[in-house]
Amino acid sequence: MHKIRTIVILAVLLVGAIAALYYGVRWFGRELHDKPYVANVKTQLRSLAAAEEAYRRDSLSYTSEVARVWHPSAETQGIEIGILEAGADGFLAEGRHDAWAGRCVIAAGRSAGDSLPVGEPVCHWGRD
Repeated sequence: MHKIRTIVILAVLLVGAIAALYYGVRWFGRELHDKPYVANVKTQLRSLAAAEEAYRRDSLSYTSEVARVWHPSAETQGIEIGILEAGADGFLAEGRHDAWAGRCVIAAGRSAGDSLPVGEPVCHWGRD
């Protein structure tokens, strides 16, 4: 009886270790795949935020028109930027990449908060 229990426990531990390894490799592979896309989206959102600040200095308000402050180029291929809200006291924008299922957001002024620091992109991974 003792041998059977030991074998069952070892089998359960082995199955658990294999499952952990499988999901760990999947997660790590996804991280490596997504990393350059996430970095590029973050860079473009920081550029957008700087351009929004410059626009605000001249106009006393942030703009909701992406074309006024963000200009796609060869390095931004596959990136989509959208301004979700903008006004005199803040803006909120999001960025996505065609090759990545997640999105990043950036905010300034009243649109920022505890979970969304001013001028720093925060990213959320999509689900499989």
